[in-house]
Amino acid sequence: MNRRIRTWFCMAVAALITAAFPRTEAVAAETGQAPEVLAETSAVTILPQLAAAAAGPMQAEGTELKVYVAVAVAEGSAGLDHINVQFINTENDRSITKILRPDDFANGVYEDRISMSIYEPAGTYILDKVILQDENGAYVRYCRAEDLDENDGYLALPVTAAFQINNGVTVLDETAPVLGAVAVSPMQAAKESEITVTAAVADDFSGVDSVTVRFENENGKAVSVDLDAAGGELYTGVIKKSSTDEAGTYRIKKVTVTDHMGNSET
Repeated sequence: MNRRIRTWFCMAVAALITAAFPRTEAVAAETGQAPEVLAETSAVTILPQLAAAAAGPMQAEGTELKVYVAVAVAEGSAGLDHINVQFINTENDRSITKILRPDDFANGVYEDRISMSIYEPAGTYILDKVILQDENGAYVRYCRAEDLDENDGYLALPVTAAFQINNGVTVLDETAPVLGAVAVSPMQAAKESEITVTAAVADDFSGVDSVTVRFENENGKAVSVDLDAAGGELYTGVIKKSSTDEAGTYRIKKVTVTDHMGNSET
């Protein structure tokens, strides 16, 4: 969201909150009551309320898509602890959630960016749910009006928001990478020696994101190493000297491979 749109959004939100939740002095002037009396008579628990929401546009950064999201809240009698914002792609039921906290408050709104893989299927994500929780643990839950019957205790969302993913991806990647061989060099080494670990890993769509190999010796001493891309389908990493200070026979305990869509195999 550029500066002009963000400024307009913040001004609109401020006006909306002021209209919906007038200051005590203004209400007192209209009713003829002293502000102190009015404050005393309204000393009840007030829950936070959703005032506005905005999202977009999408930006690609490396292997991630970033989407700006902002939420305005009319806070209650207790401070706001966090906001849970969920968007859903109704074409494939894929959902993504962002949690906003007090540190994300700026310019009158709670704002941050949602991150997702660049291989996320294209489509429109619409505001699906918002949950506001205050510092006392009380919360207010909102969902789309058409989903009220299946979400007991929720209120209908008073606002709408949406963003689009336009990356040309039409198929959802649900397959984890495939692990081939794993080799170590040297096979035998003195204590406090560096050891190189190489693995062959393939992924047919979004690509390999991470490879982690864990070794354990007969005493339960564990050593893990993250492998980096070395060209083609090979991934390599080095076990540092500080991790090989205990003698023994180290065997592969597990290998975890994960792709850019979060599909993982161990």
